[in-house]
Amino acid sequence: MWYFSQSKGTGFLLAVLLGVALIAGCQPAKPSTHDKAMVKPTQEQLQKVELLNQTADDMYDKVMKGDVTGGRNALQQIGEQLTQIRYEGLTTVEGMNALTETVTDAKRVFNAVRFSPIEGQVSAAKIRLAADALTHTAQPMWLQYYKILQNDLDQLDQTAKQQKKTDMQQTEQQFEQHLSVIHPSLLISSNPSDVEKLDSLTRYLSGQVRSDQDTFKQVINILPTVRQHLDKLFMKREATAYLPIVDDQNPILWILAIGSFIIAALGFAGWRLAKKDGGLVSVKKPTEGG
Repeated sequence: MWYFSQSKGTGFLLAVLLGVALIAGCQPAKPSTHDKAMVKPTQEQLQKVELLNQTADDMYDKVMKGDVTGGRNALQQIGEQLTQIRYEGLTTVEGMNALTETVTDAKRVFNAVRFSPIEGQVSAAKIRLAADALTHTAQPMWLQYYKILQNDLDQLDQTAKQQKKTDMQQTEQQFEQHLSVIHPSLLISSNPSDVEKLDSLTRYLSGQVRSDQDTFKQVINILPTVRQHLDKLFMKREATAYLPIVDDQNPILWILAIGSFIIAALGFAGWRLAKKDGGLVSVKKPTEGG
């Protein structure tokens, strides 16, 4: 029979606990849902993702040229390709779900009784950006939207300081719509918790802007925090080129601006995404003031 004094018993218990802790510490850590670098994608995965990216390029080209049938056929191919890809090491569960939901939403747009060309362009742009984010992890194309979003926040800050309620609301709507175009790509490339923080800030900002009361001060106060989280998402990576912005005097409705926004932003990055014709793509340079 073993007997221990209180002091010896306490020492023995601490030794046991320490041993358990050391053993537990030596166990391999389970991969986090946010740590996609723990698993390295296979060559087969990369080939399938590259094929998806090429199909997304093809869909976007057809939709922007007005070939709705061709775009719809390419979208059908994308839906089939998604089911053949294993996403371990490529993105998180949240990123995979964002890509799937983006394709599902696009199918609703293209199968609607009355097809909207603008909504079709937006859907094609979202898929193209998302596929690019999955393929080009080091330099995803959505990085070039940083300047666009910052410009929106600059205009929002200006309209809030001038206490122009209508202009402020239109500018905030424009910011949300621009952010929505790259939102699936953010979830694919970034830590989902960081994206959720930005979403929460955007919801709060939207609530303040749409409030019936004068919340200009609250809007001005929250903007630096929004910028900080945008910086966290964008500036972790090196973005070598940003889209030049045309500074309109008055904010305009997104439904009138989104078409040219997509054409300019995606056309600007076409040099890197082009996979056809020997990698040569003609990009029309925006006219001054246009």
